[in-house]
Amino acid sequence: MPGAGRAEVIFIAAMMVLILIVCVVAVYAFFKTYKKEMREKEKRKAEKLAAANMPAVEDEPQ
Repeated sequence: MPGAGRAEVIFIAAMMVLILIVCVVAVYAFFKTYKKEMREKEKRKAEKLAAANMPAVEDEPQ
């Protein structure tokens, strides 16, 4: 069958491009999630630190 070799090379190249696209999307999603988790971690840390620095308020009878 003439052109079979060329078609095979084109198919392999197309699959490689598809794999690269999937990898780029996966890495983008990973870093987006990672940054979100780090922001939430810093927020929890700041809230914990603020709660530890707040003086205890005692209930005084009036």
